[in-house]
Amino acid sequence: MTLRELRENAKLNITEAANKLEITTRYLSMIENNERKPSIRLMNKMSIVYKQKPEKIFLATYRTLCSE
Repeated sequence: MTLRELRENAKLNITEAANKLEITTRYLSMIENNERKPSIRLMNKMSIVYKQKPEKIFLATYRTLCSE
């Protein structure tokens, strides 16, 4: 799964997720579109907000990066 799919599975739109993650929607969009890589700290926050294990967020991050 990609980060976008994990967010959507958590029933969050991009604005809701960005607010909970305390980042801008533009930055979250850039992460989801493989233009930026999230920090470990942000990936940990994503695991809480998306209700996923940190490992799943890490794998989704690199799956997103490798899917180009």
